Amino acid sequence: MRIESEKSKVKNQKSKVLALLIFAFWFLIFDLRLPCLFSVNLPGDLLSALSKGQASRLLTKASSGPLPDGRGSVSCSKHASTILSRARKQAAFGLFQQPASAGTEPLKFLISVEQQSITAPLPARVTLHLHNSGQVPLWLYRHAQDPETLRQMDARPLSAEEAEKTNRTTGGSTLNVHLEPIGVGVGIPGKTPQPTTSAASKVLTSAGLPHPRLVKLDPGEDYEEKAVIQLSPAQAKAEGQEEPVGGRYRFTAIYGAKYSNGEEFSKELGVSIWQGEVASNTIELELKLPEPSWQGSLAGTVKGSENQPAGGVLVSLSDHQERLVDQALTDLEGRFAFGHLPLGLYWVTVRRPDVTVDTATFRHAELTSAAPTGTMEILLLPSETYEPKQMLHKPVLLRVLSSAGAPRGSVTLESTWSSGTVLDNVKGETSGDGTVTLNLIPGRNYLALRQRGCPKQEQRLDVRPGSGIDDFKLTLECK
Repeated sequence: MRIESEKSKVKNQKSKVLALLIFAFWFLIFDLRLPCLFSVNLPGDLLSALSKGQASRLLTKASSGPLPDGRGSVSCSKHASTILSRARKQAAFGLFQQPASAGTEPLKFLISVEQQSITAPLPARVTLHLHNSGQVPLWLYRHAQDPETLRQMDARPLSAEEAEKTNRTTGGSTLNVHLEPIGVGVGIPGKTPQPTTSAASKVLTSAGLPHPRLVKLDPGEDYEEKAVIQLSPAQAKAEGQEEPVGGRYRFTAIYGAKYSNGEEFSKELGVSIWQGEVASNTIELELKLPEPSWQGSLAGTVKGSENQPAGGVLVSLSDHQERLVDQALTDLEGRFAFGHLPLGLYWVTVRRPDVTVDTATFRHAELTSAAPTGTMEILLLPSETYEPKQMLHKPVLLRVLSSAGAPRGSVTLESTWSSGTVLDNVKGETSGDGTVTLNLIPGRNYLALRQRGCPKQEQRLDVRPGSGIDDFKLTLECK
């Protein structure tokens, strides 16, 4: 009887999910006049009862046709797409509801894109969906960076003060994107080009000073992170010259993480900082070549305080909504350029990517049909640091234990750092497993620990320079 009851329960679950997905399908095709203040949340336990084939066929059918023109409001049509996007995501994550078995990767990774058709040079706006299917909490480093960007950060020379330290940490999370063209290139009508240069991609970094964080992902929890990715189409020869290949592309990504002190976390703290690589699903995108009407361009030079060209400066281009569009490094002459831009208002942000203080300088330019070309000269002055938010902070993972080695929860920590002109004060509280993350300025920090019924305890933390994460195990005596 119990077996029959379970079979009946699973059958009912499948029927509910199928009905919900069919509703989303009919809502999209016929654009029902329903209120747009409508949301759908598909329970993971229902979707896990649905086979991958069933979900895939329904969702593919539901999203294959275009939205009807002239029927219903734009917001309703957009909401129908949101319903289907959420259904896709939750259907996929429903497959990850079962705990990971021994020896399997506990971190599951999916990607979704904001737009299925992208016109160069505009970037892809991607959401990373990460799920912990394991049995223990995982710690992730935010934000994922381009592997080359992380390599350059780790190669940054140390200051004289930093060089006196016995060691430094390196590492972080990375996102490696692969693009593969499919079929005929739109840029070469009537021809099936064989690419001579592969498509390329680059994860754009923060326009301003980065703010890395540690994220704790408990078993069964999901985490989302946004990324902006610059895409460059493959090149193929046509009539003796190379031309960009537009058209359909397969888009996949590998999320990875590695730390120079990665083994310390499990040995010293008894926690799991996730390291390794995990591959995403595959998405098909259409890469379009620049529109003929996109005649806008921005160019300029960046100079230092002595009016000398500033090479290797990061230049970020953002639209009127301050959404990142493109990035470039200045050449040895301090020059940069962005082309094939739609007309409109743009913001240009420049900063030195190899320093740990905020050097960002902003300019704006408006490209119009009367003046589609913009030029500017930007002076990058030495930074004047008055506030701690102008300094790069580093994620530090701490675990507080009793003298017997038991985790101490609800411990209040307060860290103080001072340079004489800048004072940084950071507070946090340990969770039940005794862990807490603080974002601290590398160098000498003074830490005060307080717990009800225990005397105040003070310790000194020497946070190591470099990228990645630092870690400390603390003991709180309570008599």
